[in-house]
Amino acid sequence: MFLSNFLTITKGVRCLLWILLMPVMVMSQFNAGVSQVNITGPIGSTMYGYGARGSALSTGVHDSLYARTLILSDGRVKVALVTLDMGAIYATSTRRIRKGLSEKLGLNHLMLIASHSHSTPTNLENFPSEGDPWLKEIERRITRSIIDANQNLQPAFIASSKGEVNEGFNRRLVKVNGEVTMMWRNEERIPTSPLDYELGVIHIKTKDKSLATLVNFACHPVVLGPDNLEYSADYPGAVSRKVSEAIGGQVMYLPGAQGDINPFEDKQPVEQGGFEQVDRLGSEIAKEVQRLIGRMVHYESNLEMFVRKEVIDLAKRQDVNRIHRDVPAEISTLLVGNNLAFGFFPGEFFVEHGLSLKSRSPIENTFFVGYTNDHLTYFPTIQATTEGGYGAATRTFVEVGAGERLVNRVLINLLYLAGKISP
Repeated sequence: MFLSNFLTITKGVRCLLWILLMPVMVMSQFNAGVSQVNITGPIGSTMYGYGARGSALSTGVHDSLYARTLILSDGRVKVALVTLDMGAIYATSTRRIRKGLSEKLGLNHLMLIASHSHSTPTNLENFPSEGDPWLKEIERRITRSIIDANQNLQPAFIASSKGEVNEGFNRRLVKVNGEVTMMWRNEERIPTSPLDYELGVIHIKTKDKSLATLVNFACHPVVLGPDNLEYSADYPGAVSRKVSEAIGGQVMYLPGAQGDINPFEDKQPVEQGGFEQVDRLGSEIAKEVQRLIGRMVHYESNLEMFVRKEVIDLAKRQDVNRIHRDVPAEISTLLVGNNLAFGFFPGEFFVEHGLSLKSRSPIENTFFVGYTNDHLTYFPTIQATTEGGYGAATRTFVEVGAGERLVNRVLINLLYLAGKISP
């Protein structure tokens, strides 16, 4: 009799606990919301990325530029990812947007990710006028897009996978004697190394439609060269259009560690088929994206997210003794469930940095994302610094070893988030 009563009471307690825990289980439901805004702006600005353009100004719009927002929430943590068809985003803009969102939404986990297209406007702090700069309008539109995406949150399912696209080459040719020759174009497709042809795809859907697709790839968006004076998102824009047309939803490009990786048809003149090459490269990547999504079967809807943001103070390159660490570098680590992770970095990292993070991560699908929340130009490897060349001896101003240091910190943070290291 005692045992029977005990079992009855125990079952009752278990049922009561299950009922009490139901709200917690509902709160762990994965939710996602999307929104996009046009940030093309007026023509007549200077354009990003090529000194060879001189003082030439933009003359038109070939394809529109967008800010695309995806908000992810597990009921406890909320993260906003915003991909931008821009050459770069800087910390000043990040701070202003983050402040506005903190006041309106209580949202602090923000990743603003520039595609680094070299066919986008620049010097927007003073264009078209100092009193009404387009940059401020971009910031307002990004904020509005994030607010809209937050209002669009709905139950969703997420899956991720990795494929391969054999496009791009390493533009730094290291000779036997250790010297570097820069090879900007490689239409003959001469083998180079190191490379990272991995294509990362994250697909988010509702029960009945595609909501968002994230595409992670490491190759400079410089198919179009300095002769082009029309705004364009370059090949990332082509990828977004083609995948969206094929499967629906919002498609967002996440640039990898592509600091020394160029497309084979680098700087293809417009009169010699530049935009056709943009379309070709976009098509190659889009086909692999569609293939990977077509074979995704394991979608998750109840999972936890963990985020760690950290600011590492770096010294400048010329400060050999590293006395003045006055270059703040923001890095972020995002863990989604048990098999998806991102490392976000503020600049152009050489390809070995991305390979290093991914090979050492315990998370199956780990993706390196550059050009996030600031643009501290190039992060060469220590070895590349000894060899020289563009991006290693020039166009870089952070201390030697900064790239390795930031990658290690993201890896350590990821290991903590994943419970692989105990405090």
